[in-house]
Amino acid sequence: MDESGTNEIILSSLRSSGKVDVVASEEDEALVWLTDDGPFVVVVDPLDGSRNIDASIPTGTIFGVYDRQVEADLLPVDEKALLNSLQSGSRLVAAGYVLYSSATIFYASFGSGAHAFTVDHSTGEFVLTHVSIRIPP
Repeated sequence: MDESGTNEIILSSLRSSGKVDVVASEEDEALVWLTDDGPFVVVVDPLDGSRNIDASIPTGTIFGVYDRQVEADLLPVDEKALLNSLQSGSRLVAAGYVLYSSATIFYASFGSGAHAFTVDHSTGEFVLTHVSIRIPP
């Protein structure tokens, strides 16, 4: 899988959810407007570290989720897409990283701590494996 393939999978999933207005992806030159009434905005690097694949170094997906700024709704699509995707990091409602390696691990924060979920290959589901991850002092 390459960057554009990963990007297309993510865009397709977000589009079909109906929950995301605009996506800012490192792989797209322009912002991608998906819908006029989704409550969220997603910023993403679909395949971070893709240059490491040949060296068998892990890669991953980095993402952030913002609430849509409803005050921008009356602006032209290009302007509201830009304003929504350039929000301050302090306004994130969720952020995370998915690590693709010998294990697939999904790290996420929803504003009150960070947690990790690991794919259980017997069920294909993510299982909570690390609760309230902290950096030691």
